[in-house]
Amino acid sequence: MNLKRISRLTVAALFGVAVWSTGPGLRVTPQIASAQVYQGSYFDVSSSFMKSQQGYGGPGHSGGAGDSLVRIVDMAGGVSPTNNRCANIYVFDDDQEMQECCSCPLSPDGLRTISVVNDLTSNPQFSSPLGVGVIKILSSTIGTAPLDCSSGGDGVPGTAGSLTAAVLSDGLEASAGHAESVASNNPNFVPPFGFVTSTSEKDFRFSALEVTEFLQLRATCLNIELHASGLGICSCGIGS
Repeated sequence: MNLKRISRLTVAALFGVAVWSTGPGLRVTPQIASAQVYQGSYFDVSSSFMKSQQGYGGPGHSGGAGDSLVRIVDMAGGVSPTNNRCANIYVFDDDQEMQECCSCPLSPDGLRTISVVNDLTSNPQFSSPLGVGVIKILSSTIGTAPLDCSSGGDGVPGTAGSLTAAVLSDGLEASAGHAESVASNNPNFVPPFGFVTSTSEKDFRFSALEVTEFLQLRATCLNIELHASGLGICSCGIGS
């Protein structure tokens, strides 16, 4: 077996990916975990009155207008400590840059309520202010340090930057509220060129987790934890 195939087998063993042989070649599936451990959604809290990192929005534009609440539920029942979960949260701006990450504990049947404005976007490592982007959540079991739902920062590694595939676990579900203002171009609208405000609640969408995505999430968050001098660490809101 050549070194290339050995390397692929090592990756497969390390992350638990499925492998199969087809003649002289070895194929590795990119998925390392059930879709139920990885979920994501968007946030837009300001583009109706302020431009995003990519330049969308500003006065007179349709878009987000106000705080959004992310609610995460641990669907595991009972009181066993093995049903405790950690919501590892990764926040990106609309320029695909990870700006914040953190890890938040949840107990069985627990609810955690997190403000996008106050908890997830108020401490970005680069951009400020952060108004539009993507939130991704990886669910993991709670074990001993560094897998105990610590957020790290200021040179200290946290859970979100130190995950291994072995601790990924299903059991968490998340949703987010959205408040949006829609600019009106109807000349008969009162007041002229005013806004129609709407609100909605959307579940996060589950997706298969690929090896490259997992490694990138973990490495980028670890870099924030170790080198951003306390910036880039989000907070967990309230709940348990």
